[in-house]
Amino acid sequence: MSSAPDKSTDLLIQRLTQLSGQWLIIADENWPKTAWSMINNTDQRSITVISNRIDVVKAAELAHINCHFNDFDFSILQSASFDGLLYRVSKERATSHHVINQAAKVLKPKGTLLLAGEKNDGLKSYVKQAGNLFADPVNAEKNGKAYIASIALNPVKIEPLNDKNYPQLRSIQLSDDLCLQSKPGIFGWDKIDRGSAFLIDHLPQFLGQYKNAPQSLLDLGCGYGYIAYSASQFGFNRILATDNNAAALSAVQENLKSLKDIEWGALATDAGDKIDEQFDTILCNPPFHSGFSVDDQLAIKFLSQTKRLLNRSGQALFVVNTFIPLEHKAKAYFEQVDVIANNGSFKLINLKH
Repeated sequence: MSSAPDKSTDLLIQRLTQLSGQWLIIADENWPKTAWSMINNTDQRSITVISNRIDVVKAAELAHINCHFNDFDFSILQSASFDGLLYRVSKERATSHHVINQAAKVLKPKGTLLLAGEKNDGLKSYVKQAGNLFADPVNAEKNGKAYIASIALNPVKIEPLNDKNYPQLRSIQLSDDLCLQSKPGIFGWDKIDRGSAFLIDHLPQFLGQYKNAPQSLLDLGCGYGYIAYSASQFGFNRILATDNNAAALSAVQENLKSLKDIEWGALATDAGDKIDEQFDTILCNPPFHSGFSVDDQLAIKFLSQTKRLLNRSGQALFVVNTFIPLEHKAKAYFEQVDVIANNGSFKLINLKH
């Protein structure tokens, strides 16, 4: 089953069709299902996108929309240059506060901030905070599950929202002997993901199956780099970490810098699509998280790319929630598919050509 487009982003897109002028769209993980071909430039309307997701950027560029891939870095934009900004609020409060603060800088006086989201996203609270910051108190309009609000910028000197210093990496003490750099905007940014920890715990057993010790490693969907960094102690001489998230890439680069005698790289890709080498080992904690419907297209994307990127004698190890039937889907791509561990919450799936 493929997950449906987000109702709140749909609401923003519908509103955009009635608008003119220079518009900025801030697009995060809520936008991958968006039909960007519907969001077109016209004689009356010009659109720019900032996204922290390389898959979103790729889709927007295919629709001929001017797009920037970065971790919501507004410094590339001129101050007071947009008539309006569309933002479907993010899962992380720090991200949402950062974007609302920056909107006040890039909007023209009387420019419009269109905010959308659901009640449990904290949308009403964000509307109230943005209304205070913009000196335009308004209420959100309900539209099914989604809410939308239009807030006009009245430039006044007021304390910005607390974004917890969003742009900056910060040190996260993950255990007594492990401290890595991370930041809001990365999935599970301030902890060790339990699935990733389960994978690393079983890595010696997995690597023990090789006839010859593997030399090259790909961490597919690396996040801030916990798996790549932890696996670096197992004798690899080449490690490539890849993710579609701009914040994750800035963090993993910082974390892999300290590796000695290992060639390493970090690359923005959509499930490895831009990589043209093959690896002895691929480790993956894919973004099929508990509480979300499992997206068949996403599973197929990760499995087909893993097949392409794995050496003939190589092996891949995926960790997924126990309820996800990835091993059944994987049989269409791999000769040998084995569940090598299951702790009741997560399972480890070993894939071989």
